[in-house]
Amino acid sequence: MTPTLLDVAMITGLDISSPSPSAFMLPKVPFKLSSKEECTNWGAYLRRHMKTKGPVTEKEHTAFLNFWLEHFIFCGPSLAPTKNYLSLAYELAKGTQLGIGNLFLGEVYRYLQLMSVKLFSQKTVKTGGPWWFIQLWAQLYFQNHIPNFPPLATCTFPNTNGKPIRCTSYGQALYSLPGSKLNPKEASGWFRTFYQGLDDPLFFPYQESENFENPVSFRLDSFADDDSTRQLYSIMIRPCFLPVGMSTSNRIIKPGYESYQPVVVGRQFGLGQVSPHLFLHHLTESRADLPDVITSQRCYSFFDALVIPIPHNLSFISSTDDFEIWWTMWKTHAFRRALGPLLKQLDAEADTSAEQQQDGPEPINDDGSLFKFLPPAPVVLFCKNSPPFKKVVMQSQPIPTKSAPKSKESSGPAAPRASVRARTATDETSSGDVDEVLMPSTTLDVTTSKGDIDQVATLAKPQAKTPQPIASSSAVPMVLGEGCDLSNLLTFDPEFIEPTAKASEESGPNATHGQLQQLKALLSSSIETLVEDTEGIKSILEDLQPHLPVTLQVKLWPVVTLSAYRSRVTLARQRIGLRHAQLPLKADIADKCQRLNEKKAALDAKTDTSTSTAELEILRKELEDLEERVRVTKQLIQDKEALIARSHEEAEGLKAELKTDLAEIRALNKQLVTGQDEDDEAEIAEVDRVRASALCALEAFLQ
Repeated sequence: MTPTLLDVAMITGLDISSPSPSAFMLPKVPFKLSSKEECTNWGAYLRRHMKTKGPVTEKEHTAFLNFWLEHFIFCGPSLAPTKNYLSLAYELAKGTQLGIGNLFLGEVYRYLQLMSVKLFSQKTVKTGGPWWFIQLWAQLYFQNHIPNFPPLATCTFPNTNGKPIRCTSYGQALYSLPGSKLNPKEASGWFRTFYQGLDDPLFFPYQESENFENPVSFRLDSFADDDSTRQLYSIMIRPCFLPVGMSTSNRIIKPGYESYQPVVVGRQFGLGQVSPHLFLHHLTESRADLPDVITSQRCYSFFDALVIPIPHNLSFISSTDDFEIWWTMWKTHAFRRALGPLLKQLDAEADTSAEQQQDGPEPINDDGSLFKFLPPAPVVLFCKNSPPFKKVVMQSQPIPTKSAPKSKESSGPAAPRASVRARTATDETSSGDVDEVLMPSTTLDVTTSKGDIDQVATLAKPQAKTPQPIASSSAVPMVLGEGCDLSNLLTFDPEFIEPTAKASEESGPNATHGQLQQLKALLSSSIETLVEDTEGIKSILEDLQPHLPVTLQVKLWPVVTLSAYRSRVTLARQRIGLRHAQLPLKADIADKCQRLNEKKAALDAKTDTSTSTAELEILRKELEDLEERVRVTKQLIQDKEALIARSHEEAEGLKAELKTDLAEIRALNKQLVTGQDEDDEAEIAEVDRVRASALCALEAFLQ
């Protein structure tokens, strides 16, 4: 389990759909807010920049956003104003839409990693970072194990006047809960809970989202009807590199990235959880610093071409059987230490009389041998020996000829519930490819229109999953011998007691022949097909067992266990594909070596650098001229943008006036009487003729 973009959207409401900000692409702030000598704390910062009269200027807006980002969102460790997020605040003050939610989650991951490193190395742990979000996230996901945890829909939140009002989001509801200080007893209790496992873990805590109005952009209760919600959901389940660091001078967090792999926590999205495959760890380092603007730009947009359409009838489930088998074995392996001594380390007064005091045994196979655990990543384990990110993102690799496979469509009503354990199409991902894991019941569409996206298409192809524990229950059944000749042992004819069914003898060979032909057709299939499913072969062999000689059964029955070699076949095919894909890489290496030899020869021949120095001075002069032209062009662009913005504002004003005038004209037009006077005169004349006719009839009668 881990915080995801879904949690960021539901708890904070921060933007996750806009482009990720990059420290190298943020503009330089044209004004100075304050120095460290002037504002040594946030109180002095507020007194200096907070105004009480007049309109809010761009400088004041930037000062407020810098205070909001540094002090309330990212919680810098200095506990005082810095320039780490000043350029970002200035860009936001100008109205630029940026994916602050992606940056926020990236920095959450980075601070967790920094804290883990310090804990492992037994260094002093310092504060700093958005730990408030970790606390809210933990309260939300483990609310069933917190005593007297109130229903979130009934929580209240104070408004600006201090009056309690109903919470409109999960974030407000969680933030309104009272805090507590951790003590050794509670720490040991939580450790015991997590070490022993949870009986009813809450993987999808947003089942009451219809009780909250926010966030308005992501509505789980309208999943089937809201296109924007499904679009954001596809972003949440898509792998990517999260931005980290908005300052090039920060000593703790430099501009870089953190890997986002939602496939390992599919249950938190209501999807089927399979045994986790660390897809990005095959690709490059899990985290790294970025040196320049080009690398960071390609990094933060690396998977933008990976389109994951979400059907409106996507069924939400909780887990798959394969994952339960995988996790059972790994839990036995990872949590076999004695719990009692571990609790004593946290709380010396803890009662460990009922706890295990000795380490448990290693998991074993059915035959008694030790189970051999393979790493989750068969080739690269946690980025060891993986290539640097700059090398991966700056090179272009060929597009594979085989497109990404389509997974099966799911059926059933759209119900955002994680507690329903149904065997739907999403369960099929347990034996599918990585693409199916990323988005069950939909089709992945990888667009490769640019050279730097070619890398995505190559590296987004299906990968092998973690080998599953294999039970030995599918052993070859025992086959009896041909038997004895009963006629030599009995003194009477057995046919007199129990006649043989001749009809079955006559129909047996024909049926056996048909099943043998069917078995032959199945065995003629590709090995990839056979390792996926051998149930058909097994059922045929069970029917044919009495009719086959022992020697043939010995040859045929091992085919039933071919499914145990599925991971090995998949890995072998993957290695073959990688070797074929690396042919251009080998040619590129040979070409680079040839050019390197030429450069070495040129280096040996170089003795005089005067010409190069003169050319360097010329280039520097040209660079200065170009920089001046760039500065002037940027100023012109800013002026044009300001002019366009003013024009848009004026156009909006004129449009509003036009709408008002048009509404007034329409109201007046409704007051007009329609039709022609001639029509009305004719109608009156026709009525008058009736009167005249009646009058004439009356006069004739009187006469």
